[in-house]
Amino acid sequence: MDDDVKPWSVTASRITYEDRWIRLRSDDCITADGIVVAPFHVLDYPDWINVVPVMPDGRVLLTREYRHGRGEIVLGLVSGGVEPGDTDAGDIDTGDTGLAAARRELREETGYEASTFVRLLTSYPNAASQSNMVTSWLALGLNRAGEPRFDPGEKVGLLFADLAAVLGDIKSGAVIMQSMHVAALYAAESWLRGRATEGLK
Repeated sequence: MDDDVKPWSVTASRITYEDRWIRLRSDDCITADGIVVAPFHVLDYPDWINVVPVMPDGRVLLTREYRHGRGEIVLGLVSGGVEPGDTDAGDIDTGDTGLAAARRELREETGYEASTFVRLLTSYPNAASQSNMVTSWLALGLNRAGEPRFDPGEKVGLLFADLAAVLGDIKSGAVIMQSMHVAALYAAESWLRGRATEGLK
């Protein structure tokens, strides 16, 4: 580790914009070398979750959703933010708010429920300017519980796909997906391959 790398000092901090989706924090900072960086804007998002749902036949359940930042319909995963209700209740079995959010988003966006969730990885979406973390979950033992319950303005299409084929399309550039979703798919593939290898022993 490089001991010369030190955190900045914050001399002032203010909320310059806030709504139900996002909070923009503007900090006045001084680096360890005495350089003033002001303002430095930080996006205070809630923590996020992604879900890789795997059907009993091995196919993954992907989403197709319009993403206005790109102005495109993008292939991806069940995903969303940890909401106050998740924080208050936590998961019914573990108290984990991220798992509670994963269960809720899977049900809301797809109409499916899962008997088993496996935590795949936790990462920073963008530690340079965002304060939140994202946790990706593998969902197994899926069953259809009802119709999706979309948020206002939300419309999610579903696609069942072979995981190896999807990863191949990502590698070739035929499919462009959010980077956190790509990481979750590779983590899911690694976990499933490990489980298959264990089954052969």
